[in-house]
Amino acid sequence: MKLLILSVIASFLTCVIAMSAVAQSEVTLEPSKDNTLYEDALGSFSNGAGNHMFAGRTNESNNFLRRALVHFDVSQIPAGSTVNDVELTMRMSRAISGAHTIALHRVSADWGESTSDAPGQEGQGAAAAAGDATWIHAFSPSSNWQTPGGDFEPSPSATTSVAGSGNYTWTSTAELVSDVQQWVDNASSNFGWIVIGAEDIATSAKRFDTRESTSPPRLRIQYQPPNVAIEEDAEVPQLVSLRSTYPNPFRQTTTVEYELSEPRNVTLEVYDTLGRLVGTLTDGFHSAGKHVAVLSAGDLPAGVYFFRLESGDTTRYRQVVLTR
Repeated sequence: MKLLILSVIASFLTCVIAMSAVAQSEVTLEPSKDNTLYEDALGSFSNGAGNHMFAGRTNESNNFLRRALVHFDVSQIPAGSTVNDVELTMRMSRAISGAHTIALHRVSADWGESTSDAPGQEGQGAAAAAGDATWIHAFSPSSNWQTPGGDFEPSPSATTSVAGSGNYTWTSTAELVSDVQQWVDNASSNFGWIVIGAEDIATSAKRFDTRESTSPPRLRIQYQPPNVAIEEDAEVPQLVSLRSTYPNPFRQTTTVEYELSEPRNVTLEVYDTLGRLVGTLTDGFHSAGKHVAVLSAGDLPAGVYFFRLESGDTTRYRQVVLTR
């Protein structure tokens, strides 16, 4: 049985790769908004309309933190698409010194970009305008972050080392893919990323160009549109159909949908890439119609897993990715 499952999984992966080469689409987006949080107890400063945003710690004379915010509207990606690859490129146009790690963290609350426009090199910011994000405000002057400095996931979605002036790319990670997949699946959860520098090192601040500049950030997304059925022939009526999984990739739980055209006995199992059974989600008689099952990550390690739906002489597979 294990050898048979491994063989089927290998065939399935070959099919996925072949179909992806034909069906995969790509889009490159520029930000819909960006801004800088300038460390300040009163939340007085912002740079919503400026050409630059900053991440890191300033020089020893003032020694304040800077955090950049950037948001992309992914609504042009069709609902139900599967995100496969994500890459963010930004131009760093001025640095104080040295190479430092710059991290992207998924923001967990909405924030604003308004008309503030810092003068000169823009490192000190400008007086925050109504609707701007500041160190203490998500929207100045009355809507605050839960935590000064912004609300975001503690674990970074991607990191890269930034040194001298030039373009820098945060290459695709499972976490970046998961972030964008979540935004495609649920637009109301899209608050973008916060860009955080080496905050424990003085003179680590880096200046990045914004959407108002001539070299704005660019987000490249490769995705598979939802009308591509990998494991089923859409032109043939299906007695048993294994539908979508949501979210995919996932961190804690994912829901898998399946449909029966008539009452049948059904077994739904989960396997890893070595063909080992890691869980049985359902095993028994089902009525006709749509059904759902939930897979909990539990102690499973990050990686690729496969749902295996069996009913009579029919077997369906679907891939899901677990990230940590």
